[in-house]
Amino acid sequence: MLSIDAIIFDFDGVIIDTETPDFLTWQNIFRSFSVDLEMELWLDHVGGRSSEFDVFKHLQDITGLKLDELEIKQTRRKEYVALVESYPLMRGVLNYLDTCKDNSLWLGLASSSPRDWVEGHLSRMGILEYFDCIRSSDDVVNAKPYPDLYWSCMDGLGTSPKSSIAIEDSLNGVTAAKGAQMWCVAVPNSITTHLSFEKADLVLESLDQISLFDLINTLPLNTD
Repeated sequence: MLSIDAIIFDFDGVIIDTETPDFLTWQNIFRSFSVDLEMELWLDHVGGRSSEFDVFKHLQDITGLKLDELEIKQTRRKEYVALVESYPLMRGVLNYLDTCKDNSLWLGLASSSPRDWVEGHLSRMGILEYFDCIRSSDDVVNAKPYPDLYWSCMDGLGTSPKSSIAIEDSLNGVTAAKGAQMWCVAVPNSITTHLSFEKADLVLESLDQISLFDLINTLPLNTD
């Protein structure tokens, strides 16, 4: 059996599905101007295939209109936050958290989002106290796909890469985890499920597909 000391979660798209509301609320904005936001372009934006896509600029380009950026983004953000807050924890997450605590495994969280966003939602959902170490974009210079967040979180937990598992939902996240030389399990959400996760050690449809201990026992089968 592989010796694992820590499980480190991503937040957006892994703990709660913030990715679908992100796309849906921008899609609603586009449709209010009688244009469409193409999924392929969005996947370039969220999936780690491109960092150049500016969704508001794209809206202006395809409508040919001079739009009020602040007003549109504020309207979209309000709808986005309300929609995110209506979503439950992703399937299987709570069982994994409980299993870690019941078996004295360290729990970390490494997110490219700001700390107040992450901790606010963790607190709202009653799971903030599960985590022994949280690292956010506020804590590092280079967020994902760079490995800095994972290095920092492992340092905070006192664990090593080969005794730690990252749980991710995006290509940027997988790249960051593998760059930190960790085990990485990809659990794509409804948006990132269209992407390829060949760099991950294991790909699951959801965390309730397999128990944490079965997952740990499976990982050595995916090594070279």
